[in-house]
Amino acid sequence: MWPVSEDLMACKSSAELALAKADGGQIDGAIADLERHVALDDADDKAWLTLGVLLGRIERWPDAASAFEHAVDLDGDNVLARVLYGRALERCDKLDLAVFQLLRAAKLDASNPGVLRELGSLFYKKGLFDKALPWLLKARAAAGADAAEQARALYAIGLVAEARRDPGAAIASYRECVRLDPAHLDARKTLADALAGIGEHAQAIAAFDDLLKVDPRNERAAMNREVLAGALEEMRARRLIGKGVEVLEASALVQAGQMKRTGGDGTTARYANALSELHVRLDDAHARKALELFLVLLDPAKASAKRDAMFQVTVVAKDGRREAATYATAVSLTFLREAMGVPMTQAGELYARLLSDQGTVEFGGLWAKFEARDVGGGHAPLNGLVVRAREG
Repeated sequence: MWPVSEDLMACKSSAELALAKADGGQIDGAIADLERHVALDDADDKAWLTLGVLLGRIERWPDAASAFEHAVDLDGDNVLARVLYGRALERCDKLDLAVFQLLRAAKLDASNPGVLRELGSLFYKKGLFDKALPWLLKARAAAGADAAEQARALYAIGLVAEARRDPGAAIASYRECVRLDPAHLDARKTLADALAGIGEHAQAIAAFDDLLKVDPRNERAAMNREVLAGALEEMRARRLIGKGVEVLEASALVQAGQMKRTGGDGTTARYANALSELHVRLDDAHARKALELFLVLLDPAKASAKRDAMFQVTVVAKDGRREAATYATAVSLTFLREAMGVPMTQAGELYARLLSDQGTVEFGGLWAKFEARDVGGGHAPLNGLVVRAREG
């Protein structure tokens, strides 16, 4: 190797020399060299910037933030310095100050997808999801043909969508992220978790299988896959959809609800008590398996005023005490729990979504919604809850 002359070494800046020294394994010495240099020449913005980078490597974040602050004060138009300063402030839990630095960086370079994404991610961390999303969408647009940068933006968009309780949008973002960057392991794991969260256990298992193909040593993913596989079998075993009338008639919905068979033919069955009716659509006269269940309250006002004495469902009152649910709530939760094969807590979440969205709720390959139907028996069309297989 040719020797390096002192003249050539002198041509290198203090920042370059310190980086070379740090990369050679002497990071503490490199930091000490820079600290001595800036003490003598505090106008060297590159030295301050490099000092901040090296302090960040050993996670001395308050000191790193101070070094980046000096760099920004010396050159306020340096986008990288403001981004790194923002990151250090974030590590110090000074999120408002971090946002300010990223906003300034975005103003200096409005087409930089990384800056836009980090700004959106900061708003997400602050819990300001409606502010985070526009910046992340800008980041994706600014990424252009850069598939990896698009994927990073999409992953962040998915996290925001989940935080906004929009699992469908989150899943779509994670899937597109994985398509653009198959090596994005966090997106693969989060996709599987999001699918499991809405009851799509089979799809979640497939997502974990795909993750394990690219990361076969991921023991947590393998364990989660096995847990989901067991939960899927248990769910399918519990749910009334797909079961014969003998299972239906042994259910808590019919037994505890004191429902009696009141009619039907080879492809339908009807059960009723004084407050509600259950209408069942069967596949055929031979197998007699339930394809669809429809629960209707015959007198909704009375059912909403009467306390449950049948299903033993309790709710938390405004003062924190537990009390019996109304009959309307109790029968609806019991219906969703047994029809879809889910725990009562999940049934409660699905029912809350139905009440707030007034739309269709999907879970575990089934969907549920409110629907008005003519149930006969002299009744006008009544609004009720229907559950059936998504492809049904």
